[in-house]
Amino acid sequence: MSQPTQTSQPTQAPQRRAGSAKLLLLSFALGAFALGTSENVVAGILSDVARGIGVSEGSAGLLVTAYAGTVTVAGPVLTLFLDRIAPKKLLVGAMTLYLAGSLLAAVSTTFAVAVLARVLTGLVHTTILVIFMTTAMRLAAPEKQASAAANITLGLSVATVLGVPIGVSLGQHVAWQAAFVLVAVLCAISLVLIVATFPPDTGDRPAAGGSRLSNVRGLGRPQVAFGIATTALTGMAALTVVTFVAPFLTQGSDIGSSMIVWIMLAYGVGCVLGNTVGARLANRQLVQAMAITVSATLATLVLMSLLPGNAVATVVLVVLLGFTYFATFPALNTWVAKNSEDLSPNLALALNSSAFNIGIAFAGWVGSLYLNSAHSITHLPVLALPAAALGSVIAWLLFRAYGSSRSRPAQNTARQRTAAVTAAEE
Repeated sequence: MSQPTQTSQPTQAPQRRAGSAKLLLLSFALGAFALGTSENVVAGILSDVARGIGVSEGSAGLLVTAYAGTVTVAGPVLTLFLDRIAPKKLLVGAMTLYLAGSLLAAVSTTFAVAVLARVLTGLVHTTILVIFMTTAMRLAAPEKQASAAANITLGLSVATVLGVPIGVSLGQHVAWQAAFVLVAVLCAISLVLIVATFPPDTGDRPAAGGSRLSNVRGLGRPQVAFGIATTALTGMAALTVVTFVAPFLTQGSDIGSSMIVWIMLAYGVGCVLGNTVGARLANRQLVQAMAITVSATLATLVLMSLLPGNAVATVVLVVLLGFTYFATFPALNTWVAKNSEDLSPNLALALNSSAFNIGIAFAGWVGSLYLNSAHSITHLPVLALPAAALGSVIAWLLFRAYGSSRSRPAQNTARQRTAAVTAAEE
């Protein structure tokens, strides 16, 4: 009678490990969803926040700037100095701080406290997402790493589609603080799952390759530097249109304002689908997928430029832009991480995230200059073409130089995955 029990134990152990890994990935996706909601929800409840803390809407808008600026500047700097801390310990600490900052935002009654809350959460935003991504990639099979990275960006994109509207609805019908309570609850659930399922720290580090100085120098590798540049340029190109998408649709194509919410919902669905399809392409051939998806974003902007004022075409192309642009994320993030894995993929991905935010900032600045100079918003996509074209050229140059070199990074990653799985088993 004892034999069935003895044979079932080895079978149950892998099943428990697989279940634990799934819960861990779920906690990452949930955490990314919480961060994406927190990052973007303020814009939707700006008037309510302004009244709640007794400032003008213009001043309340600085809460958005405080978060984005902190993320852009602090992300790489903190990653550089904290990269040697054991991954689980660092992630738990960062998630705890984000939870505390979210709770502080929920109880804020003054502008100073609200800014402090946004700075605290912005400080660890990049650190959390980077550990999510690198851990998911280490636990994945080499041929599934892009999909693992895409699961994190999927959480961010779903936050745009669902999290932000839910947060805005809570802010409008309950209280603006309710949006941050939602974020805090999601962070708490994610944190509990992380503590319970994250593999124990056993000395394996994402950045085991060298000193901080060598890690910084590693960012100068052509594969890494040009990959990050492609992220910034593609983000600048796409967001030149997306930042001003509401007036672009209403003024440029004479679309009723009541349709904007539905178009943006369709745009969000396009983002989610693009993220998924881009991951599958990147799983097959990483650098080729990067070149194809970046070029597809360029092609969409070209079509927008050639069909100004056409309402049907504009709506279709806005949704297609969400699809093509989000399809670039899995390939770009995986490319940057894999080509810095012997030094610091965490630092490289943190800089890649900052490059993305810098691209967004330039998009807003250039677009504002263009529109404030009395140019027609109908031709806004033309303004995005130079950055998109340069990004596409760089991506194809990377393909030409490194298109057949995926075997070496894959081998290194396979060794990392073996170490991570061993840690989980222990």
